[in-house]
Amino acid sequence: MYIQQVVEMFYLTLVAIYIVFIISFIYVTSRGKPSKMATDGGEEEHRGMDKAEKTWFAILITIAIIGNALLLSPLIPSANMALWTKAEPMQTYTITIEDYQFHLPEKPMRVAAGVPVEFVVLSNDVTYGFGVFREDGSLVFQMQVVPGYENKIVWIFDEPGVYTIRSTEYSGPEHSSMVVYDAIVVEEGG
Repeated sequence: MYIQQVVEMFYLTLVAIYIVFIISFIYVTSRGKPSKMATDGGEEEHRGMDKAEKTWFAILITIAIIGNALLLSPLIPSANMALWTKAEPMQTYTITIEDYQFHLPEKPMRVAAGVPVEFVVLSNDVTYGFGVFREDGSLVFQMQVVPGYENKIVWIFDEPGVYTIRSTEYSGPEHSSMVVYDAIVVEEGG
């Protein structure tokens, strides 16, 4: 849980820096340096941005702040990402990769939709990729599998179905054969 706190503090620090930058930018650009503008009646002094420019700038800043709050903030309940939810895995599967082969603990690995599952993937020789794909071939998630490390990811599958595992990192001439069809079966709710 310590890492979660570090991530949240880092995010809040970035937000604070962003706000200070925006306020400084607005202050500097609205003051501006006086300049002379030619008009029909002679010269007129002009300082900073026009009213329309300030309005559009304020709209853009508002959109940026709301977008960041809705999409990135760990403080907003709608940000239902595993990074923020601190999901503890209900199941753990350890997968070993060696000599261009995935060694699964069981086939298929059965998972309930909506339940956090942890994949621990170990490489005994070279760097591989671990990618999980839907039946239509679209990528669900992936991670790099580095030899000598416990490469871990916690995932919550939201759709029941059958999923394929592929290596997503080029690891040598047999890379293209590193596919396990129907490796994960996600069943309705847990």
